[in-house]
Amino acid sequence: MIRVALRGIAGRKLRTALTMLALVLGVAMVSGTYVFTDTIEKAIDTLLTDAYTGSDAVVSAQDVVDLSAGERPTIPAGLAAEVSALPEVAAVSGAITDTARLIGKDGDPISTRDQAIGINVDTSEPRFNPLKLANGRWPAGAREIAIDAGTAAGYDFAVGDTIGVATDGPVRRFTITAIAEFTTLDSLGGLTLAIFDTPTAQAFLGKSGRFDEILVAAKQGVSPDRLVRAIRPILPGGAEVATGEAEVRSQAKGTNEDIGMVREFMLAFGGLALFVGGFVIFNTLSTTVAQRTRELATLRTLGASRRQVLGSVLLESLVIGAVASALGLVLGPALARGLSALFAALGQDLPQIDAVVATRTVVVSLLVGILITLVAGLSSPVSSRRSGRRACRRSRPCARVRSRGRRSRRTRPTPPARRSRPASACSRSACSRPVSPSAGCCSCSRSGASSCSSASR
Repeated sequence: MIRVALRGIAGRKLRTALTMLALVLGVAMVSGTYVFTDTIEKAIDTLLTDAYTGSDAVVSAQDVVDLSAGERPTIPAGLAAEVSALPEVAAVSGAITDTARLIGKDGDPISTRDQAIGINVDTSEPRFNPLKLANGRWPAGAREIAIDAGTAAGYDFAVGDTIGVATDGPVRRFTITAIAEFTTLDSLGGLTLAIFDTPTAQAFLGKSGRFDEILVAAKQGVSPDRLVRAIRPILPGGAEVATGEAEVRSQAKGTNEDIGMVREFMLAFGGLALFVGGFVIFNTLSTTVAQRTRELATLRTLGASRRQVLGSVLLESLVIGAVASALGLVLGPALARGLSALFAALGQDLPQIDAVVATRTVVVSLLVGILITLVAGLSSPVSSRRSGRRACRRSRPCARVRSRGRRSRRTRPTPPARRSRPASACSRSACSRPVSPSAGCCSCSRSGASSCSSASR
């Protein structure tokens, strides 16, 4: 029966390919969605993890009030010296992060406000620096800046050129001294980096004497939790401390929630495609089974049981579902790249990293595709059998067959009609039977009266 099922698939190549197409598209949508969102999540987590590289603890200000877009509370820069004096602390660095839009050579901003990041780099504590120099030297002065490699390559900037930077005030021009990049990311997407030394960042971004965060490294043998407990008592009101891992999770929480909404939206489209594909597969298999009635009857005649015939149909469905699901899974990463290009065309260029194909993506994609095909394959013989019975009733009476094990017999044929006798005088009249044939009288069953022939009268 396995050979029969496989030969049946090979004998209907075009129909099988068209049946698989609907399932391939649905599974590709599901796997592509998972690959796309998982890759974005990993890229953002990597970006945030690199931003807090070397940080066992992070001191920041509490968000006690709602601030306008782009603003965040700060902490006094003098707090860094107090934290550094603790015996559990090995190194401290103040961090500044704000909005700084790079201006292209045509005078237009290179990125949107949400994607324009201005940061400082502390060259005295390289352990906290997530960036790597691709060319030049780190900025050191009020008129120097470093930019990211993506901006330099995409907008034709090089070391020694001048570039405009805009915050809330007028555009200010800086000399590019370095091209920097994240070594763990393939691309920052639409993000742009304006990198200053610490004094320049404080003055230009309006945070003189303040830090957004204080990055703290623990001495050898001191755990992050112990470091946090040591720092917490010296913090002023409005400041808080957390481990580096906890800060990364906190920063990534909002972004991951947005990505989760995108995933649910796109999976809804994938589910719709699979739903439509399931109907296509059901109709195709039902038609195929109906057209193979003679073939399946021959198999039954040759000794195949009902279970074996049904098993051959399910085996065809299993093969179609497995092959189509595998093809859809393979097409998933390609679809993910297409989705990234679509988002970039819409102005939402995202950080890029190697495609992430998680175990969940493989299992869900294969399982969903195969289950849908098996359900359609199991339902198609039932639907075809019912359709055949209805067609038989509409066409002509069918011979009713009663099966008892392997024996079967046809119902007894209807006996032929009896030949009618010659009509008598009574039958020609309104009477049903004669009362006395010799007298020629009849008893009428309709009226209850009797009548006699003229001979008796």
